[in-house]
Amino acid sequence: MEQFFATLGGGVGILGDPMLWLLLIPGALLGVTVGALPGIGATVAYGLVLPFTILMEPTSAVAFLLSIAVGNQFGNSIPAILIGLPGSPATILTVADGFALHKRGETGLALGIAYIAALGGQAISILFFIALVVPLSGLTYVFLAPELFSLYFIGMVSIISLTGKNIPKGIIAATFGLMIGVVGLDPVTLSPRFDFGIRELRNGFDPEPVVIGILAVSELFRQARQSFQWSEISGALVTRFPPFSAIRRCIPSMIVGTVTGTFVGAIPGAGSAPAAMISYQQSRMMSRHPEEFGKGSIEGIAANEAAQNAANSGELIPTLGLGLPVSGTAVLLLSALTIQGMVPGPSLTRNSPELLDAAVAGLLGGTIALLLIGWWLSKAMMQIVRVNRSIVIVVCLAIVMLGIYAMSRQISDVLVCLGFGVIGYFMSRYGYSVAAAGLAAILSAEFERTLRQGLNLFDNDPLLFFGRPITATVMVVSLAILVYGAVRIRRDRRLSGAERTAAQRDALFGRSE
Repeated sequence: MEQFFATLGGGVGILGDPMLWLLLIPGALLGVTVGALPGIGATVAYGLVLPFTILMEPTSAVAFLLSIAVGNQFGNSIPAILIGLPGSPATILTVADGFALHKRGETGLALGIAYIAALGGQAISILFFIALVVPLSGLTYVFLAPELFSLYFIGMVSIISLTGKNIPKGIIAATFGLMIGVVGLDPVTLSPRFDFGIRELRNGFDPEPVVIGILAVSELFRQARQSFQWSEISGALVTRFPPFSAIRRCIPSMIVGTVTGTFVGAIPGAGSAPAAMISYQQSRMMSRHPEEFGKGSIEGIAANEAAQNAANSGELIPTLGLGLPVSGTAVLLLSALTIQGMVPGPSLTRNSPELLDAAVAGLLGGTIALLLIGWWLSKAMMQIVRVNRSIVIVVCLAIVMLGIYAMSRQISDVLVCLGFGVIGYFMSRYGYSVAAAGLAAILSAEFERTLRQGLNLFDNDPLLFFGRPITATVMVVSLAILVYGAVRIRRDRRLSGAERTAAQRDALFGRSE
């Protein structure tokens, strides 16, 4: 407890420097702006500013970089809600609910809930980060391949929320997403497979071009075939901040997202996408209105956004506590620390307590900066729907292609993105869930890798693999969620069938009268 207050006080003390705010506010602004550009993430933003951090003091550099990450997480939700384009793979579920609300004219409600959930998830997760960075840094050694597989399995189970009304088509779409991860190097033998002699496919498909293509580019193609007006928005566009009653309804989902996001984000190899998907499924099980999920649920948005932002703090636990980067942005953060002469690791709190204080200052300062500018920025970006849609589609497509190319500087990734955009367009046109396919594509490679490497680790003995306490617990929970979801879908179908029969009976009696 003494260390908790000492670290929190140290972070707050660093924020007392007025000059630091000249970095934190622009950092959050840059993060939101970059996050709002589909296909361009925090990794690109870090790559742009990293050379300038060499000239900064170590604490200022850490705080500045983390303020960018805070703003970026919220920025990702803006194109997801306004245009139906996921700013990152973790915002797939925000697209499902946020864009549905936007098309009903409730844009302010969707963006406001995302804004509140981002702030709440980020702020509370900072306290978790301070309290758990030391003890959880040791726990990360416990998570081997079986434990990671169980987390990816529960992510796979959450696909049941995205299959839509036509479950067979949803399963086919998810299977297609799983097949994407089979292309490339075998995770055990490292021999190429299903590359069809194409050199660019020997390492498989990168998930970012695939997911952005199948979800974002396909949506741009779909909208391009329609008249160039925002005709899908029914009624007047409501941009008001959500009422307190809506926020209060979302509080349980925010709490679930924050706790889940922090702990899952702290697991090496997990990250914000599985955290968001697990939180979304948990919130759906708890909700009194599960039928709204995927069709415009504010609880779904709250769980997803809180989990993403909480995972931002959770990822710092292994990054700073073990020196083990768990994402592209974490790799660049460690690069910046190395340049500054700092060495993260288990001895962090003893040898470099100022680094921990700087991390708290960056997360807390970035959250305060987001509080000041986030809603104003999102309201300004709402005006995008008043622009001629042909211009918006062309500009967004150009930005997406630029972002995809900037990730790896390979034109093949751009072609992959466009190709999967065409596939996603036809999937959507004929009723196959692109969200289910995108989610499966994200999880497929690690799902297979952790399963096969874990079985090899335990001599292909399933009892040893699934008998580990954490693995067994998570698998039981996953199977319970799967059974619960199947029962609920069957019950909803039976109820809807009964209602349809009652309506037909009433219509018949009405005619007879």
